[in-house]
Amino acid sequence: MANSSKFNTCFFLALLASSIFTNPASCDQATQSLIDKICRRMEEYGFCNDTFNQNLKGSTADITALTQIAIDQTLIASKDTHEFVVGLLNKATDPAEKNALTVCENAYSIVINLFQQASAAFSGKDYDSMLDVENQAPRAQASCTTIYNTPPNPPNPVGDRNTHARILIAMSVVAGIELTSGSS
Repeated sequence: MANSSKFNTCFFLALLASSIFTNPASCDQATQSLIDKICRRMEEYGFCNDTFNQNLKGSTADITALTQIAIDQTLIASKDTHEFVVGLLNKATDPAEKNALTVCENAYSIVINLFQQASAAFSGKDYDSMLDVENQAPRAQASCTTIYNTPPNPPNPVGDRNTHARILIAMSVVAGIELTSGSS
C-alpha cells in the first residue's frame, strides 16, 4: 500500500511539473494564427508570442484586440524604461554616461508621446493616424541604441529594455498594418 501511495504522489508531482513547464495554448487557433502572422515577422518570436498570450482577455481575439495589446504593452514598457533611465540619469556622474542617458530619456519621452497619440487614434478608430504616429517611433527609440555605439561608448544599461521596446514597437506597427489592410 505504501508503494501505491508513493507512486500516486510521484505521478501527481510529475503531472504537476509537466503542466507548469509546458505552455498550453491559451487562445483558439484563429487567434494563434493572427499572433503567428505578426510574431513571425519579429526578431524574437517567443517574446512576441508570450506578450500577446499573456495579455489576452479571453481565448479569442481579433486583430483589433491584438493591436490594442501591442499598443498598451509598448506604452507600459516605454514608461517603465523612461522611469528607469531617469533614475540612472539622476545618479550618473560620468559625462559620456550622462549624455547617453539624456539621449535615451529624450527618446523614450518621444516614444511615450507617440504611443499616447496612437492610443488616442486607436480609441477613435482612426487607424491610419494611429499607424502614422507609430511609424515615427522606431527612429526615436533607435537613438537610445545608437548612442551606445558612438564613442565614447559607456556601458549600455538599457540594452535588453531597448530590444524589448524595439520589438513591441514593431509588433504595434505590424498589427496596425494588418488592421488597416483588412486582410486578417
